[in-house]
Amino acid sequence: MIIVGIAIATIASFIASAALYAIPPVSALVSGASTPRAGLSRAIQMISVLLRSLIASCLVAGLMTAAHWQGVGAGALLGLSLTALPLILLMGGVVHENTAVPVAGVHLLDWAIKLTLIGIIIGIFR
Repeated sequence: MIIVGIAIATIASFIASAALYAIPPVSALVSGASTPRAGLSRAIQMISVLLRSLIASCLVAGLMTAAHWQGVGAGALLGLSLTALPLILLMGGVVHENTAVPVAGVHLLDWAIKLTLIGIIIGIFR
């Protein structure tokens, strides 16, 4: 049953991310401050987003299983707490790579939403 939860969490995470980045001010901010990677098709970019969501879903499911945690609350808290990891990486991007703070903020919000949503969905199936 956890495999179904992982699949649903992966797809829901992808949709949530697409919805966030489709909001006009968010889209304008990110596209105005980012340089797309040359030669990388949209299809490959979307596959990358799905793969990262799958990896995050498997991580949350694995941690919940190993800790014997169950339920939506435990999943949501785990997902939200895992937001510390992208925060650390994004802080490095701001400090060392001159990533714009507002863009890093959008990416952090994206991960906070995705990880919490993944935790909630995995919690339903765990």
